[in-house]
Amino acid sequence: MPPKLYIVIPCYNEQEVLPITAPMFLAKIDALAAAGKISGESRVLFVNDGSRDNTWEIISGLAMKDERYIGICQSRNRGHQNAVLAGLMEARDSC
Repeated sequence: MPPKLYIVIPCYNEQEVLPITAPMFLAKIDALAAAGKISGESRVLFVNDGSRDNTWEIISGLAMKDERYIGICQSRNRGHQNAVLAGLMEARDSC
């Protein structure tokens, strides 16, 4: 059985790039799953790190459209490393 992969992506004010990059991450997961290298239950996990723009709204919309997108939202900006850690802690019991 192939391993389940979670790609953790910290996000801070990413409204301009998320609509472009989110499908790229999903395409990579699809390609790896089709090759049998990872499970089809793999996910892209976005961590909103207190963004002041529409980043969270975009993440929420992506998650509503496709279950392979997951989003968590921090109440304020805690920094890149803490956002990555929050995502890893969220993913640890799932993969």
